[in-house]
Formats: sequence, structure tokens, C-alpha cells
Amino acid sequence: MFLDALIEDDLAWLGTIGDRAEYQPGAVLIADGAQASDLFILLSGHAAVLGAGAVLAHLRPGDVAGEISLIDGLPASATVMLTAPGQVMRVQRQPLLARLESGDGFAFRFHRAVAMILAGRLRGSNQRQVIGSDARRALSQLMAA
Repeated sequence: MFLDALIEDDLAWLGTIGDRAEYQPGAVLIADGAQASDLFILLSGHAAVLGAGAVLAHLRPGDVAGEISLIDGLPASATVMLTAPGQVMRVQRQPLLARLESGDGFAFRFHRAVAMILAGRLRGSNQRQVIGSDARRALSQLMAA
């Protein structure tokens, strides 16, 4: 989980610059293709990451959204929508980037947390592909028999 990789001082700083808001189910935090530049931290509730007509991931308290666009500056590659009432902290891009460039340990911890998230997503994607290819191979074998 993203927040687990940060220390108390990091969390306190995020709390001072972040804006907390309550959201209802169906609220869209990030829209696919939109210029999403802020980071969203789910403090309570649940959200879904939607793309290519499917649910790509489920987010729970402590998870983040918007980290990819924050890093690469490109439009969002998926939609993030709340699936249950929740509280979300929105961290604006500019103060966050300034802190990341400050040279303190926050940058290391933040980037490590994001790398762990992305590594977990890649592992999951790889596992789904292997399962999918195994299913296709088994289906081919059944069809050939």
C-alpha cells in the first residue's frame, strides 16, 4: 500500500497540502484521456479503475490514483470512479513536484512507493496473461481432440 512506504513526517506534510473531500459512489476522480495532474489518495471507501471496457483494478483505503500522469505528464490512461462512499485527499501537482525536487528523503520514499504499486500491477497483468494463454492452449487442445 502506498501510505505504508511513507514516514510520519511525509504523511503530515501531505495532510497539510492535500485537500480532503467526501465523495459518493459514481464520482469520477480521473477521466480516461483527461489531463490528470493531481494525485488522489483514497482515505476511506472503495474505487474502481476502468479502461478498455473492463475493471482494471479495485482501490481500497491507502491506495493512490493519478500517479502515472503525475510522473509522465500524459493524459490519464484510465477512469477512476468511487464504488462506495469515501473520503479522498487530492494533492496538487506543483507542491508535490517541488517537494520531490527538494532533495530530502521524501522523494526516495515516494518514488519507491509508486514503483511498488506499478510492479504489483505489472505482476498482476503478467499473471492474467499467463492464465489467459493457458486457457487458450487448453481450449485449442480440446478443439483438436
